Amino acid sequence: MHVHLPKPLHGWREFAGEVGIIVLGVLIALAAQQAVSWLQERQDVAQLRSALNRELAEDRARWDQMNSQDKCARRRLDALDHWVASAPAGSRIRDGYNLLIFDMHLSAWDIAKSSPSAGHIPLDDRLAYASLYAALDNWREVLIKEDANIEHLSNLLATANQPENRIQIPLRLVDARRMINYRDTLYPYLARRFNELGIEADASQLAGRVDPSALCKTLES
Repeated sequence: MHVHLPKPLHGWREFAGEVGIIVLGVLIALAAQQAVSWLQERQDVAQLRSALNRELAEDRARWDQMNSQDKCARRRLDALDHWVASAPAGSRIRDGYNLLIFDMHLSAWDIAKSSPSAGHIPLDDRLAYASLYAALDNWREVLIKEDANIEHLSNLLATANQPENRIQIPLRLVDARRMINYRDTLYPYLARRFNELGIEADASQLAGRVDPSALCKTLES
C-alpha cells in the first residue's frame, strides 16, 4: 500500500522556504524577547545597586561625622572628670556633653533582600553588602545606648547642683569613654567594607551636621 502525500501548491522547495522564514521569524522574536529581558534585568540590578550605594554613602557619612567628634569628645570627658573632682558643690553645666549620634539607615537593604534582582549581583559583592549591612545593623542598638547615655549624662551635668545627681556622673563618664573606644575599634572594619564596594561618604542628605571641634571648647558652667 502506497501513501501519497499531498504536494505543496507551489512545490516542496517553495514550501521549505516559507517554513524556514516562519522559523527564522520565531527565532528572531525569541531572541528579541530575551534581549529585552536581559536589558531590563541589567537596569533593575543597576537601580538596586544605586539605591544600596546611595544609602551606604549616607551611612558612611554618618559614621565619619561621629568619628570626627571623638578626639574632642575624649578631651571633654577628661575635662568633665576634672570638673566633677574639683568644682564647688552646687555647680552645674548646662551643655556639658553634646555629642551627636546618628542612626544607620538599612531600608534599601531590607528591600534588596526580597528582590529577584539581588540574585544577579555578583556573589562577592552580595557577600560584601551583606557583611557591611550586618555590621551596621548590629551597631544600631549600641548607638541607641550611646545616645541614651549622652542624654542622661547631659541631664546629670545640668542638675549637678543636686548631690544625688552629681554622684552618678563619674559612672556615666566611664560609659561614654567606653562607647567611644568601642566604636573606634570597629571603624577600620567598616572602612574596609565600604572601600571594597567603592562607597564614598555623601553628607549632602544628612539632616544634622556636627562641628568636630565643638567639644574641645572650654567648659562653661
